Amino acid sequence: MMMNEKFYLKCRAKEKIFENGGSVLNVAIKSEELIEFVRKHTNETGYLHLNISKRKEIGQYGDTHSISLYTWKSV
Repeated sequence: MMMNEKFYLKCRAKEKIFENGGSVLNVAIKSEELIEFVRKHTNETGYLHLNISKRKEIGQYGDTHSISLYTWKSV
């Protein structure tokens, strides 16, 4: 794996902001794709580290966030 390579989890992630200022992030992921992603990217200690990032632009289907594998390692 290259250090700067990004692995994105295919999903729909939309933030819902409420009138009171609160918010919730609704995420939809196909089960089989999630299972495959987890199997492929779980580390040697059994953890899967993910980043949830706000997108610069809203996606074609209204997505406001993306989910990617957290790959940073300390030296």
